[in-house]
Amino acid sequence: MYVDGFVLAVPTANNETYRSLAADAAVVFKEHGARSYVESWGDDVPEGKVNSLHTAVLRKPDETVVFA
Repeated sequence: MYVDGFVLAVPTANNETYRSLAADAAVVFKEHGARSYVESWGDDVPEGKVNSLHTAVLRKPDETVVFA
């Protein structure tokens, strides 16, 4: 078994739109063998001094980091 994931920045104002898209994508992923699908929204992710999830996705102030 393995884990496949991605990190992205989602405009906070569009989180419901993103969640709807992610729910549709989860169905397709499961049709192609995924056993589960999880969305993790960063509400307490510290910003690193050298590298962090924030800098990895070039997050803007009005965006939230998501790992899915």
